Amino acid sequence: MFTNMAACTVWEKTVVNRAPVYVPHVMGPVYWEDTHGETVNGITRDPDDRILCIIPAGNITYMPKRDDKIEKGASENTAPAGTVLTVTSVKDFRYGSAAVQHIEVTAK
Repeated sequence: MFTNMAACTVWEKTVVNRAPVYVPHVMGPVYWEDTHGETVNGITRDPDDRILCIIPAGNITYMPKRDDKIEKGASENTAPAGTVLTVTSVKDFRYGSAAVQHIEVTAK
């Protein structure tokens, strides 16, 4: 499977004493694609930039979920930095040929 980044960090969102706590999971190599777009709503145009991160099945150490955080590269921080994005959807494609099994993570 084609990859273009050495790693990504998914920050697992958990709740402790009613406060969000994030646990890092570094996975890689991955395919990372930045997409740029906009949503037209009447006369206004709002930016609708997103990322697509494809993680091959053999590199999955944690199954991301909605509202987790994701960022490029292997983070050594103890908490998510300002450059993280929020996961909006996760699609599971771990079936068929082992050479192409993967998950697709979309975030903005």
